[in-house]
Amino acid sequence: MNKQELIERYKTKYAEEPKDWKHPSVNASRQDLFANFIRDLKQLDEPQKHVMPKFFDKWVKQVLEKRDKFYAISLITRAGWGYGVDYELNYDRAPSGTKELLNWIVENEGDDYPNKKKATEALLYGYEVEKEPLYYVKLPVVYFNHLDLETYLMKDDRGNITIADNNDFDDMKFTESEIKAIDERYWAFAVPVEEVVER
Repeated sequence: MNKQELIERYKTKYAEEPKDWKHPSVNASRQDLFANFIRDLKQLDEPQKHVMPKFFDKWVKQVLEKRDKFYAISLITRAGWGYGVDYELNYDRAPSGTKELLNWIVENEGDDYPNKKKATEALLYGYEVEKEPLYYVKLPVVYFNHLDLETYLMKDDRGNITIADNNDFDDMKFTESEIKAIDERYWAFAVPVEEVVER
């Protein structure tokens, strides 16, 4: 909300208020109006936290280990004009993982670089990291004692990967990278968590 929106909101609100301010119900209405005004005033031009990709968060942590957020902002703002976001970050090793960030920052460059603005605001006002989608690894049906059992990949109490047919769905959720780290072939059986109806 900006200042002009707040002004217009209360112009409309005051225009709707009755002229007889001495009536008890009108006093209560004035108190409510004042309380709402203060609440809205506190939110005036309060920046919203952006939800940022994981690769952005990883890069920010890497930069902040060696420099400050204003250095990171300078890397972001000049990105795309012959510069990458890894310039002067690592003298001793080749850039890693920054190509994805650079491509994201300069994406939609004809539209005034919206991701560049978003990344700068995230560094200034804080941000949240987007959550990775979770998957179940639903394995092909197993026939056991004339029963069709649905089996899933799961983590046991010690964190080991096992196959189970129980319905303890919390231990069966994996990210894409976790699944591929176990075995790339399991990715073919991955089903997004939202698609599986829990019993």
